[in-house]
Amino acid sequence: MRAYVIDAFGDTPALREVPVPDPEPGEVQIKVRAAGLNPLDFKLAGGELANSGAEFSFPLTLGFDVAGTVTAVGEGAGFAVGDEVFGLVWPSSFEHGSFAEYMTAPGHAALAPRPEGLDPAAAAALPMTGGTAQSAVDWLGLTEGEKLLVVGATGGVGSYALQMAAGRGAHVIAVAATADHEYARSLGAAQVIDHRTTDVADAVRSAHPDGIDAVIDLADDAETVATRIAPLLRDGGRLLSTVFATDPDALAAQGIRAVNFAYRATGEDMARLAVGVTAGGLRVAETRSYPLASIDEARTAFLDGHVRGKLVITP
Repeated sequence: MRAYVIDAFGDTPALREVPVPDPEPGEVQIKVRAAGLNPLDFKLAGGELANSGAEFSFPLTLGFDVAGTVTAVGEGAGFAVGDEVFGLVWPSSFEHGSFAEYMTAPGHAALAPRPEGLDPAAAAALPMTGGTAQSAVDWLGLTEGEKLLVVGATGGVGSYALQMAAGRGAHVIAVAATADHEYARSLGAAQVIDHRTTDVADAVRSAHPDGIDAVIDLADDAETVATRIAPLLRDGGRLLSTVFATDPDALAAQGIRAVNFAYRATGEDMARLAVGVTAGGLRVAETRSYPLASIDEARTAFLDGHVRGKLVITP
């Protein structure tokens, strides 16, 4: 089968032929129908997860998000042959990712049945980014009328966070390029600021002089968070960074509850996302698909900079 692999951390990934993996006890084999790209895929390739406590085997196939069909099962597996599933595969030992024609997933992977109304490409655009947004909004505990700033609002996580926060009645301020303002508003943003042409902190302070209640920061560095973003929060405000750019202890001394947020997915998270989409309350992020044969093109588009919504690979 074809798979997008590295032979060592730091390698440039390459598409090549590898054996189809067979499921071990407790595992399922999945015929991949779609796989979502995430920043973590390329952090893994670069070796940033080498000391994460997981065991890695080479050649290592990249890819965490998957939607596909169960084609074989090991003894004690939680799914049956023919089941349509989707989710995030983050095993304790990693070898067979989703950028391939087939993969295996352990029993503790965050998988859930894929509803008939959720097509594979849409399902593959949900797990890591939708799950991160869902858990982040839960952590913030947003309530009706609270003011939330989302920095990096129209990427994968932001596309879901805008909707989920607006669905709770929050007044959402999105930071996004001008070309993405209409998209951000369609997802629930009440106010949109272009960080390329406007000072975000000045714009927020001008519109909300009494301060805002919460921040989801998906992009800023530690200095920007400390000096420009955190001061926008009122006493008792909450700040969540997905890029580990905040100092929770320092901000606690300023009356702000802060966290460097690392998402840990569950099958229940995936099922909740599926219900949100199929019930009509959650819209799948704008999705651009590439065939597996063009995955290098997708990787280049991803690494070159701003991507609105999600990129998905369809073998």
